[in-house]
This record gives sequence, structure tokens and C-alpha cells, in this order.
Amino acid sequence: MLLTMLAFGAISMQTPKTFYWGGDPSEIPEVEASGAVYKVAGKRVDPLVAMKEAGWNAVRLRIWNDPKDKFCDLAHTLAMAKRIKSAGLTLMLDFHYSDWWTDPGKQNKPAAWKDMGMDELKVAVREYSRDVVKALVDQGTPPAVVQPGNEVVAGMLWPEGRIHGQPNGWEKFMDLTKAAIQGIREGAGKHHVKIMAHIDKGGKIEVSKYWFENYFSRGGEADILGLSYYPMWHGNLDELKENLAYLAKTYKLDILIAETAYPYRGWNEQTRQYDDVTAPLPQFKPNPEGQAAFLKELVAIVKAVPDQRGVGILWWAPAWIGPTGLRGGWDRLTMFDNQTGEALPSFFGFKDAGR
Repeated sequence: MLLTMLAFGAISMQTPKTFYWGGDPSEIPEVEASGAVYKVAGKRVDPLVAMKEAGWNAVRLRIWNDPKDKFCDLAHTLAMAKRIKSAGLTLMLDFHYSDWWTDPGKQNKPAAWKDMGMDELKVAVREYSRDVVKALVDQGTPPAVVQPGNEVVAGMLWPEGRIHGQPNGWEKFMDLTKAAIQGIREGAGKHHVKIMAHIDKGGKIEVSKYWFENYFSRGGEADILGLSYYPMWHGNLDELKENLAYLAKTYKLDILIAETAYPYRGWNEQTRQYDDVTAPLPQFKPNPEGQAAFLKELVAIVKAVPDQRGVGILWWAPAWIGPTGLRGGWDRLTMFDNQTGEALPSFFGFKDAGR
């Protein structure tokens, strides 16, 4: 019996951890409402089913408290969660704690919370986090990974949760984050949920050093370290490698590229025109083949993170096509052609890359 148990233990220790192949296509309901359609080999498809067939295994949803157009609200999140489960994909959840986009340059409180001070905000963020996660659990679609805030390198729920420019900024941000995580755990109940702390600037090691040192020294909690990596803003691939290796060796935690993208059409900021030469990285041309080659290289980099700490890649807004994608200026960074709706080579890049 002892030998059997030891053998079982050895097998268990060798079991590979989950690698998340996927993206954040929260825009799908809005795109579908606009009349745009998704295609694979010329045939109209349900994009989530097509993702599963193309080798994806995870989908992240961004959620806003009370957005003006209602997309990415709780009702749409619940409906999308059902579709994600039906397609056989793992659900991740990204709380923005706002009625609209949040990022390093804006972390605006929801309108319903605008007059709240710290004490009220801590209660509000805990209860809201709890209620959203519980609603997902109650309908049988519990999230596997949850972010208490999106790209929170400068804090969240401004001005109270802003890290810089106010007394005790870090402490206030941490109080709000801990309240959020408490709510997430309460809503999850018996379901195990991984917490992801998500910042941007994936190729900027000095930012990661500063931020995570402060976060963990103040009792921050994370199962996964999430980084956004956009090569047009966040450094080259060598800088990304350096940062990933540093984080893996320093914190012994799993690391996820929570957001990335690369253009399949070039854009010249000087001329304000599309072209076929302007690219964030010179080795990858701004065309469908170059976009796919970038993803292949990124997969190799994440797979090579020390101690197998690299656990996934999520492409941001891969499905933002049609008039909504054009309005958002993201039309050249999707995994579907914005004009035809046809899946690009990058869409299938997870199927064989790095496996």
C-alpha cells in the first residue's frame, strides 16, 4: 500500500498544471447586436464554440457596475457565462469596479458609489464582489480565476483608492483590495477561486519590482500574477522575458499574460493611415501571418518561464469587429477580420503552439 501511495504521489507531482489558452472577448454580445457575424472558413459560427474547436480553453469577462449601454453588466455577464460553460471553456472574471473602462489612466468610481468615503466603499466593494460571484455560482457557472480590479498599477476606485498623490495611498488601496477579495471568497463559497493581481507594463521590470514589493509587503494576496503586455507600449520581448523570470524567481507564483494583442494591419500615427510596414516589433510584420508569428513566439516565451510558472495567455478583445470595433479603434488587433468576420490565422494559434 505504501509503495502504491508513493507511486501515486510521484505521478501527481508530475501532472502538468493548467495552461490557459484564451482571451477576453466580452464584446461578443455587443458585436452580435450590431449585426456583425463571425466566420470560420466562410461559415457563420458561434465564436465561443469556434474558440473551443480552435484549441482555446479559457475566456475572461470584464464586468462593469452599471454601464450606460448595459453591455458587460451583470445580466450580460451571467448570460455569457452560460455560453462559455456550454462551449466547454473555463470562465475568468475581471472586476473593473466602475461603470466603464478602467486602466492605469482612469479608475473612476461607479456613479452609485461616487459620494462614498472609505468606510462605505469597503462595504460596497465587498458586497458587490460577493453578490456577483455568488450569482455566477448559483447559476452553475463559478469563475475559476477572479481579478479584484483591472490594471491597478495606480490603484482603483479613485480618488480614495489612488496609490499616488494622497496620504496613505497604498494603505487605502490595499484596504479596498482586501475587501474585494473577502467578497469574492464569500461569494465563491465552497468553490475554489484563484485571485489574480493584474497590472500592466509587462516588459517593464522596474514597475513590477516596485508594485509587487509594495503589494505583498502590505499583506496582498494573489494566486496568479497578471500582466498586460502590448508591445506597442510595454517594451520588447527580451524585456518581457526578463520581467517574467524575475517575478517567477522572486515570488514563486504562477504568472499569466492577462492581456495582449498584435496588429494584423499596420497603422502609421504620423499619416493617420493604414499601411503594411508600421509594426510594434520589427521582426513581426503587421499582417495576418505576422500576428500569428507573434503569438507563437509569445507562447514559447511564457512556456519557458522558470519553474513552469508561466500559465497562460489571454488575447484582449479578439472579437471586437464590425462597427463597434471600428468605433473603438481596435479593428486591426482582433483575431477576426474586421471587414469580413473571417477568423485569422492567429485565432488557431493556440491549437498547436507550445504543446
